[in-house]
Amino acid sequence: MKVNFGNVVMEIRTAFIALSSCFLLSSCGLFHGRHSGGHGNVNIRGGGNGPASLIILGVGVAIGTIISAIPDKHIPIGSGRYYADGVFYRDSSRGYEVIVAPIGVWVNELPKRHRIVRYQDCDYHECKGVWYLFDNHNQQYQVVSNPYTHNPS
Repeated sequence: MKVNFGNVVMEIRTAFIALSSCFLLSSCGLFHGRHSGGHGNVNIRGGGNGPASLIILGVGVAIGTIISAIPDKHIPIGSGRYYADGVFYRDSSRGYEVIVAPIGVWVNELPKRHRIVRYQDCDYHECKGVWYLFDNHNQQYQVVSNPYTHNPS
């Protein structure tokens, strides 16, 4: 009797990858809100406008995700936009939509899990794909472009 284990291993690996992908996409927003930091009851409704909107911010919420309530510890950043723990939101007819960080916006504090990157004599702070510069005069962080990809003309 001859047993071919190669196909069995490949099928198990494929099933594992498929299940892992489903878990990631279905729970990417759940780690922000109910399950971390106790920011209130966050109800995830799903990702915005199709596959193109599923850009994941580090380990957290996908751009375009709609939630019914933003975390309790949020701050308004103007024009129906909000900031909480490194994630930016805007008012939407369906709730609150996770948005790309608006360049130029000022915030008072960064998430604890950010990193400091020294680039051309400046200390940049990066968290969840968003880059910040600290302003000593204002004592705030300003959202800036990624210094490695920003190429001023």
